[in-house]
Amino acid sequence: MPEDGLDVGPSAVAVPAVAAPLSKLERDYALVDIYVRVQHLRYDEASVLIEGLLAIGEVTPEVLLAKAVVQSMLGQNENVLDTIRLLERIEPAEIISGKGLTEHVRVRSFIKARAKFGLAGELDDDARAALDFYLRQGKRTRRAK
Repeated sequence: MPEDGLDVGPSAVAVPAVAAPLSKLERDYALVDIYVRVQHLRYDEASVLIEGLLAIGEVTPEVLLAKAVVQSMLGQNENVLDTIRLLERIEPAEIISGKGLTEHVRVRSFIKARAKFGLAGELDDDARAALDFYLRQGKRTRRAK
């Protein structure tokens, strides 16, 4: 690592020792950049951007969901489950009367089931529950529109 403390290798993002937090607009632009890279199957580049956001303290449900999506597309199933566990601690899936679940919670249920299937070749009870939740919430979303 260079003397200035920045790791600028091919998979690293140069981050100053003290970074100012991003504004909502800056974070939104970074997330759009990540999702565009995912759409173009540039998962390694998206991963570098995500790790950069996390390194500067942007540990948000949106960034973690992007991380889980990229890990899932790269077949990193163990890492997906670790990211989903962290995401569930930060943004628990709570059903509150009159308040619908976010699409994030629904998508992470699918990604969780997919990762568990990828590891075991079958769905265990937890993965079945996650997939069932994903499917049931989709029916409610379609009816609401």
